[in-house]
Amino acid sequence: MRIASFAGAVAATAAACLFATNVSAMELRYNRWLPPTHHLDNRVLKPYFDKIAEVTDGRVTVTFTSSSLGGLERQHELAVMGIADVALVSESVTPGQFPLAEIVEMPGIGEDNEAVSVAYWRTYERFFEEKNPYPDVHLLTLATLPPYHIYNAERPVESIEDMEGLKIRAAGVLASEKVRALGGTVVPAQVTQFLELISKGVIDGCYFTDDGVYVFGFLDTLKYKTQFKGGLGGLSISLVMNKAKWDQISPEDQAAITTISGEELARKIGVSYNQSIAEAQAAISKAGIETTVADDAFMAEVRERLAPLEDEWIAKANKLGVDGAAALNMLRTEAQNYTE
Repeated sequence: MRIASFAGAVAATAAACLFATNVSAMELRYNRWLPPTHHLDNRVLKPYFDKIAEVTDGRVTVTFTSSSLGGLERQHELAVMGIADVALVSESVTPGQFPLAEIVEMPGIGEDNEAVSVAYWRTYERFFEEKNPYPDVHLLTLATLPPYHIYNAERPVESIEDMEGLKIRAAGVLASEKVRALGGTVVPAQVTQFLELISKGVIDGCYFTDDGVYVFGFLDTLKYKTQFKGGLGGLSISLVMNKAKWDQISPEDQAAITTISGEELARKIGVSYNQSIAEAQAAISKAGIETTVADDAFMAEVRERLAPLEDEWIAKANKLGVDGAAALNMLRTEAQNYTE
């Protein structure tokens, strides 16, 4: 009887442990809105999600949705509402919602995406984190898109005068303001409309990135690229998790996930974009697109014309309790001095 009772107790305990393990396991859904072949999904996010499963011994897993649960402008909202558990957010598509993230849209930050992304995360930790700019979600990391330049099908742009009158597709408030400040005429349009609009002469070119014009198939329609030292600015992206789901994860697993997120994940995003940029630049050269590197005189006028936008952001940051000038200086300095 005692042996039978002991065996029964052991079986009951084992069953209870197994039940507890199953209950504690959490499967999270990442909202996939990028194309399935996109390098971020394949080179960065999939390995990162696999690593989450590894460091939590399978207690937390992340799977991709088969299709997007909402448009680009809704990614943050999807995570807040729990429609998606994890989402990749582009802050520029919701103007005014993430004012501190606009720091990476300032010109001349840098052209090494790994360096800028890591510098951005460090600047966030030093200046922004205490202001809790993402109160409705748990922030996993921040990074930047590659630097933006000017591409067109009309003429080489070697000076401010050459920009005058060019009809440039731009998306976002600051991007549009920069194009106007440099003398261009802004034509707001979705990226998917570009090929049709340029073929009809509605636009002459775009404010975009090297990998953007390559990935979206613009190379056959463009003839000229103007490259600005340090870029005309990037865009902020963030990877966020639903706050309630994060709070359900044990402190030990939260710590394990945090260790592989933040700066480490920002660096990996930057590395992947650098690889994509290199591939794009080779394709741009092969396509015969003429590249003009803005000289010192051109760059001096660019900085002068864009300075008011920088001053406006600094003033905005100051109102939020952040030393905007110091944060911007740290971002540029960290990016310039970055070594892996």
